[in-house]
Amino acid sequence: MSLMSQGRLFVTAAMALVCVAANAQSQSFLGPTVGIFFPSDSKLREKLGDAWFSFGASRVKIDPYAKQHMAYDWETFSKSKDGSKVFMVAGTVGVIRPFGSPGAMTRPYGAIRGGLSYIDYAVDTTNVLRVSGKRLGFNANAEFGINIGERLNLSARYDLFPSYEGLKFSGLTIAVKWGVTKF
Repeated sequence: MSLMSQGRLFVTAAMALVCVAANAQSQSFLGPTVGIFFPSDSKLREKLGDAWFSFGASRVKIDPYAKQHMAYDWETFSKSKDGSKVFMVAGTVGVIRPFGSPGAMTRPYGAIRGGLSYIDYAVDTTNVLRVSGKRLGFNANAEFGINIGERLNLSARYDLFPSYEGLKFSGLTIAVKWGVTKF
């Protein structure tokens, strides 16, 4: 395993542990998030494609809560194509606000979070220019979704990442979350 892969694995595992520990006191499900990330930057879309894979973990069941409460999550975004590659991780904390009636089979919600990000990128921006770096920065995101039952969640989330060397890493994610374990 290369040093870069070990670094990515370490950052992802550290953020996952923080979120699991933070969620351990709640009485809801924690589970994986799988989605498609659509970068807003035209250069990134041109070089890497319009849709990227995203994976993460967060609290899924919001039903026990009638009002807003703390929300924790982590999310990774990754894409490589023709020698260009981007790997991003965001670990965030914020507020989630459920709407509708507690106990309803489907319940919409909104969330606003902020935290840290790590971005590892190497992108051929032209035929002769390649930009690359490993950066720690911020992340802010707003999410709207709907809980279906106790374990299923569908969401749309916009992540705001810093821009580096003319590349804007922000974008929209459409995701499915599945509650695996109850805390």
